[in-house]
Amino acid sequence: IEPSYLILTHSHWDHVFGPQHFPDVPVVAQADFSRWAAAPDARLLDKIARFEEEADIHRHAPFTIPTPFQTFDAEGELPLGDLRLRLTHAPGHAPDQLTVYDAASGTLWAADMLSDLEIPFVSDSLAAYERTLADLAARDIRALVPGHGAPTTDTTEIRARLADDRAYLAELRERVEGAVGAGKTLDETVAACADMRYRRPDDNAGPHRLNVESAYAELGGAADETAVGWAAAWD
Repeated sequence: IEPSYLILTHSHWDHVFGPQHFPDVPVVAQADFSRWAAAPDARLLDKIARFEEEADIHRHAPFTIPTPFQTFDAEGELPLGDLRLRLTHAPGHAPDQLTVYDAASGTLWAADMLSDLEIPFVSDSLAAYERTLADLAARDIRALVPGHGAPTTDTTEIRARLADDRAYLAELRERVEGAVGAGKTLDETVAACADMRYRRPDDNAGPHRLNVESAYAELGGAADETAVGWAAAWD
């Protein structure tokens, strides 16, 4: 069956491979994807090349950034048979991240959010991530499909993931704002956040530290925002 559309949820390296396998299928993305695609980060292209080398993937032609056929800014609608899928800009993890929502069934395709395996990866903006989760918390979500981790139709589980992730971001903000207000250094702030509780700490300790570093720069700490946190590590 040939798909009708390919929706790219955001521009991180592990989410842009699909269109090359369906060259005649129109691609849909948030408008910032096109702005990013016009001047992609060389680190992303290098990451793709290294991934393919490690996976022993051989190409007949070089990888090219997908070109969206259709974009939207804040919200868009995508007709698909009897469905009217709602596309919503959902920054926080990535500037161009989007979610897909079917109101009739209460199904949310959440891109890289609301995972049972990962904490929020705040690789774009803490403030934007908080606003995005507040918007999602107001929706009727009866089926959740995250980009990483297990989907679920357990509404108690869905509410718990939302509540846990919002609580994590709120505590992250509170602790980092307190540290910045007290004039603490970046390392002191990381130490002040070391005992925060979050899911799967053995797997998520690294991303948590990057979240703290990025939040420190975003909230006015004495750090070069391009040289710490996700901005320095994300490739």
